[in-house]
Amino acid sequence: MSDHLKHLVLEMSVGMFAYVLILGGLAVIFQHGLAGAGFLLGPVLVGLFLGFAADVAMLVHMAVITERAAESRDEGYANRMTVVQSAMRRVVFIIALVLLGSRPQVDAVAMIIGALGLKAGALLQPAVHRTFFGGAEQDPLESTIEERRTVYGNDENSDGSSRA
Repeated sequence: MSDHLKHLVLEMSVGMFAYVLILGGLAVIFQHGLAGAGFLLGPVLVGLFLGFAADVAMLVHMAVITERAAESRDEGYANRMTVVQSAMRRVVFIIALVLLGSRPQVDAVAMIIGALGLKAGALLQPAVHRTFFGGAEQDPLESTIEERRTVYGNDENSDGSSRA
């Protein structure tokens, strides 16, 4: 996996962890309400953590498959491979959900809710990037403007649209 992709996976994982941490905090705060609805705090927290672990595994798998598909430079192969691997991820998650969710120590509903953190991680990735890694890289727009100035010269029309 390339360094850029590893960095992206790390940023998304931080967002997914924040999602599960917030849900775990809410579960602790509202544990009496959960108990009234028939959910015990321990299995809920274990389910959230296992959902997060499944998310990280799925994210790493998606990154590897996406990179492999891009390196193949064959559209048909890439399409077939990503569809097959996506189906395999779903099947493996459902099997893990059935096996772990049937145990009294794991709440299956919480595991599913924890697995939804993949979406939250994708949505939080830009904010995580700006917060933790904002100063490390130059803004892509700035690098584009700098490239235009290098190629076309440093005149006032080189980095903006000409308005006549």
